[in-house]
Amino acid sequence: MEQRTWLSAEEGPDVGPQIIFGMDPTGRCTLSLGSGLAALGFRPGEMVGTDLLEFYRDDPLGTEALTRALAGEAFHAEREYIGRRLSLYFEPVFDEDGTLSGALGVATDVTEQRQLEREALAARRRAYHLAELSTVLTREVLDLPALLKVVVRAVTEVAGPAGVLWLRSADGQRLTPAAAWEGGRAERDIASILASEGHDAASYTPEVAAAAALAAPTVLDPDARAKAAAPGGPLGRLAASRTGGAVLRVPLHSRGQLVGLVDVARTEAAGPFRDEDIDLVADIAGRAALAVDNALLLQAHRRAREELVKFQALADASDNLIGISDTAGSLGYLNPRVADMGLAADGEEAWSALATYIGQEHAQEIRAQLETAGRWSGQLPLSVAHQDGGAAERIVDLEVFRLHHPDTSADLGTAWIASDITELRATEAALRLANADLGRFKALVEASPDFIAIAGLDGAVQYVNPGGRALIGLGVDVDVTTTTIADYLTPEGLVASLAVEQPAVVREGHWEGESTLRSHSGGPPIPVAIASFLMRDSRTGEPFALATVQRDITDRLAAEAALHELAEQREALLTRLVDAQDAERVRIAADVHDDTVQACAAVDLRLGLLRRGIRERAPELLEELEGMQASVTGATERLRALLFDLEPPDLSGGLAPALARAAEEVFEGAAVRFTVEGSREPAMPEATRAMAYRIAKEALVNVLKHSRAATVAVRVTGADGGLEVTVHDDGVGPGAAVNGSTPGHRGIAGMQDRATLAGGRCDVGESPQGGTCVTLWLPGPGRQ
Repeated sequence: MEQRTWLSAEEGPDVGPQIIFGMDPTGRCTLSLGSGLAALGFRPGEMVGTDLLEFYRDDPLGTEALTRALAGEAFHAEREYIGRRLSLYFEPVFDEDGTLSGALGVATDVTEQRQLEREALAARRRAYHLAELSTVLTREVLDLPALLKVVVRAVTEVAGPAGVLWLRSADGQRLTPAAAWEGGRAERDIASILASEGHDAASYTPEVAAAAALAAPTVLDPDARAKAAAPGGPLGRLAASRTGGAVLRVPLHSRGQLVGLVDVARTEAAGPFRDEDIDLVADIAGRAALAVDNALLLQAHRRAREELVKFQALADASDNLIGISDTAGSLGYLNPRVADMGLAADGEEAWSALATYIGQEHAQEIRAQLETAGRWSGQLPLSVAHQDGGAAERIVDLEVFRLHHPDTSADLGTAWIASDITELRATEAALRLANADLGRFKALVEASPDFIAIAGLDGAVQYVNPGGRALIGLGVDVDVTTTTIADYLTPEGLVASLAVEQPAVVREGHWEGESTLRSHSGGPPIPVAIASFLMRDSRTGEPFALATVQRDITDRLAAEAALHELAEQREALLTRLVDAQDAERVRIAADVHDDTVQACAAVDLRLGLLRRGIRERAPELLEELEGMQASVTGATERLRALLFDLEPPDLSGGLAPALARAAEEVFEGAAVRFTVEGSREPAMPEATRAMAYRIAKEALVNVLKHSRAATVAVRVTGADGGLEVTVHDDGVGPGAAVNGSTPGHRGIAGMQDRATLAGGRCDVGESPQGGTCVTLWLPGPGRQ
């Protein structure tokens, strides 16, 4: 069957045998001559009189050309006819009045001309693509992606409109699409064509073994063609491969190995691949394979160089000590850390340098194991010299191993990597101690009966110790991390915590006080003494948790209540005792005054009368009688003084004024100066002040009787919740009385007994200024 589509007409003159023909308006041939008729099997004039429309009835192109010419159209076109390529020119013929009278045509046989033109074009293309390859190869920096684009274009354009270049992977096990070409397609479209995710790669990916077995470009059989142009693959996504034409597989060999391949697709209309196309593809592919191989080698070299630079940068920046020695044992590389540690070994023989720092025995042991096992690792002491001439021992974790070429396994030398673990070991030791302390602390916390808890800064509880759980009746299986601080406090305790405790902890970092915990077993509130504080990060000082230690003070409060009650009872007893003493003193004073003093006064009176009688009758007895009267008079005065002491003191104005009046009475007529200071006298019960008055007055009497002092200072003040009275004098000092009363005297012992009875104490000692100091302390109301 003849060709059914017009060929594009070439520009320029047509050269070759010609046929000149004409026809009338009905299409009947009127002229047929020319040298080109013989090549088509016709003789000159043979076609004259033939109905050309009928003759070319089964030739659509011929019918179309005749119809167009008889319609008055002049045109130029080319076509294939009986194995020849004809360049056709039609020109309509008109009469003088413009009526179409027929048409003339010229057919030039350009078969040989077009063949020569194709050969010239192929030569130009070959030269162009080889020149393009040479240009890429002569660049200073060989760009593999750019080269791949040039290669796929060069191989594809000489054979077909579309192609895909596959590169062999580094491991040689598979082929992957690396570049594609389709005339007129934009670069971004080509990139999407190479993306084949989501498809079964096995359905279109060439097999390495089969591709490597190809010695020359090969036209694929139908089955192989269908696989290469599978819809999901790169070639199948090019427009040309979907028209059903042939596929040419072009292997790229270099150094006897498959580098890759190019699959070239041709449209069905383009016909089969011609031998000259395949030969040209083979020529270009050979040079392209060498270029791709060189580019891949250069790329591998660059990557290796980049990896080497990265490794050295990594090694230089490492905190480890890193060295590499060659196969002869000479150290060729040492990272800066080696010099920073004061180790000098650059350029030395590795084993000699190592023996300098770890000893010959250790070095020989490492070398022996390296020779047998290829690797040694362990920890060693390292003696490092200081600039001051001293040496310090460091501990290093050393690893030594052989280096081998990844492809050939050739010996490349030895690598040395050491980590300075001196600080790590010290840290581990400190950590062990810290863990031991932590274990002891944990054991202490776990064994404590106190309530010990830790909460986050948001109030969420993180931990409650077993003793704390037992204290509040919280089960051991209760997850405290689901609770908050408020869950452990009574309502009044929560109010106090929010108002006082938590603000104080935030402000000052700690707080101590008392509150109540809620019993989780339904019991009464539990009174506790609290010590709460912020837990802070040891490095930053920032708070991260709130801790509290709370001790059950139920027993203490009960004891305090009992003591308070006892104190109140003792205070009441003391009041009754003082009242009873005062009453008894009043009764005794009244009895003495009404009986003894009166009797002594009567005796004194009668002795006075008797003295007058004896003076007249027995003057020799007068001296003895006067002595008797003097004794009676003295006894009477002492009884009157005793009556004064037995009177209850007037404490309405305070203890200090009462003691001032007592001092005036005690030191009346004596050369003793005294002062009484009571500006800080506290308020005290009447009984307590009365007891203090009696004891202090006894101390003043002792000063008069025993101290031979010139000055006395009395001070009344408050101390430790009670009343304190001190009596200082500048006399001879207490002497033996420091430890109690002297034999035959009960003054000091009596003072101490009365103080003890009142719940206080009375201390007698030497004054820092010389003389005697009596310190009396009596408890105040509720003070134990």
